[in-house]
Amino acid sequence: MINCQDITIGYLITEYASYSVDSMIVKKNLDTTPPSEVPNPRYEMYIEMGFTPQEIADWFDIFPTMMSGEGEDYERVLRDIPWVSSAIEGIEGTPPILVSIKSITTDEGDIEKLSTYLSVRGNGMLQIPVKNDIPAGRYKISLTFTNEGRSQDVNDCFTIIVK
Repeated sequence: MINCQDITIGYLITEYASYSVDSMIVKKNLDTTPPSEVPNPRYEMYIEMGFTPQEIADWFDIFPTMMSGEGEDYERVLRDIPWVSSAIEGIEGTPPILVSIKSITTDEGDIEKLSTYLSVRGNGMLQIPVKNDIPAGRYKISLTFTNEGRSQDVNDCFTIIVK
């Protein structure tokens, strides 16, 4: 009688693992200029067409002024929206597949500081809070994927550029 007791359950394939966008820029100098009140050109258009201010407000929900000109990062800081990468693609295996950060390398940054802020979601999305004090630099991220009885590394698969 032949007995197979030591066969590892499931499978894990990372051979084709990659990010469709394999880098992310984390800005240090954020443009948080608040919006300012400016004349609304659509309101003026309706006035010229003969509508009354009350009709414009009631029927179209348009008012004489609008907010405009906010800085590029105003909403991100206001709502505390983190920097988030795309999900990794090409990982196949028996669920659940867990992902963790294997290593971080850099030539000019601070690995310890980045590692305190960097987190990874189950689908490989990397996340950094908008409020951080990570030094400028180019960081390469390597990940480890594990499931029951198996573990595979995906080395230098993502770059975070802090500038």
